[in-house]
Amino acid sequence: MEKNVLCICGALFGRPFIQEAHRLGWNVYLMTEEKYLKEAWEREYLKDVFAVPDLYDEKVVRNVVTYLSRQIKFDKIIGLGEFDIEVAAALREHTRIAGMGETTARYFRDKLAMRMKAKEEGILVPSFVRILNHAEVKEFMDKTPAPLVFKPRMGASSAKVRKIFHPDELWTEVEKLGDKQSSYLLEEYIPGDVYHVDSVVWNYKPAYASVSKYGMPMLDLNTTGGIFTTRQIKLGSPDEKALQKINAEVIKAFGLKQGTTHIEYIKSKEDGKFYFLEAGARVGGARIPDVIWHATGLCQWHEWARLELRDDDKYKAPKTKPMYGGGIFTLARQDFPDMSSYNDPEVCWVQNKKNYAGLIMRSEDPNRIEELLTNYYPRFAQDFMAHVPMP
Repeated sequence: MEKNVLCICGALFGRPFIQEAHRLGWNVYLMTEEKYLKEAWEREYLKDVFAVPDLYDEKVVRNVVTYLSRQIKFDKIIGLGEFDIEVAAALREHTRIAGMGETTARYFRDKLAMRMKAKEEGILVPSFVRILNHAEVKEFMDKTPAPLVFKPRMGASSAKVRKIFHPDELWTEVEKLGDKQSSYLLEEYIPGDVYHVDSVVWNYKPAYASVSKYGMPMLDLNTTGGIFTTRQIKLGSPDEKALQKINAEVIKAFGLKQGTTHIEYIKSKEDGKFYFLEAGARVGGARIPDVIWHATGLCQWHEWARLELRDDDKYKAPKTKPMYGGGIFTLARQDFPDMSSYNDPEVCWVQNKKNYAGLIMRSEDPNRIEELLTNYYPRFAQDFMAHVPMP
């Protein structure tokens, strides 16, 4: 019997999932937006492609999918990107197709919901307040030292996130939002290093999890400029053990039965403790899964497909290589930057994309990865770096 999966994707993303689903014998259908229809989708792996004007117009998308379902029996619906999680969850709820529903999806999309749930479960989070009752917001600002972080409840990365240094700044922003105020929250700013844990989840537990550390936090990167770096930290180190434990607690608390996660934590400079920041029920962006794959041999995209499209109730993560990976990426001033001088033997992948410079390294020694990143950062800044401020 033929098996059909509908992948929801609002941009050119998730092609390894599509490839693996095809390899597993599934008919793969793609739904995207009209403006992405001519992107480099690998059509040889796709049974058909559908497009709508606005992928986040819930009524239109629901009508299109239910119309298509008259002829195609979709066995699975998968949202591949950050903004596609809710769309897929809503479609699964409406069609009663198995998979993550809207309640669980909310914990991985709504920054207020995820903070409240984590706090309820005894997981450390920065103090926060919803932008709802103005007296409550004022009380929070009176007792929480600046800077504060003002952010949308829904969104990816650090888009539309800003630091607030004075109450007048906040009230100006709040007034601009009008009836959209309740879609934001205000949070304590905790200085520290930001880490990310990228997991393959099976039966509410991480079957595999990679613990990595950012160079510059994404909030600072998007607001002040800089170069994106990430590196896997030493296995068995105190930080790695602590984050593996907290990460397992978050996944269980949020109720994710199976899939992939990209979850961020901050280690406070003041008290040395880890605080939960953000969670996504998806594969990470910014080439993070490529860093993991080149170092360990595990492709999160492929494992996600194998989890979702398996024939039985058994899954075991593949054995990984005992290697460490790191990556460095930036917007480039040049159309196609010349990276031939970055030729250390640890370099295993070089970016080939217009106006981007980037590379991935792997080594048996995490200290060697750190050494290379320290060396490459100023060279990247001088050779390539361009910065386009967030609007």
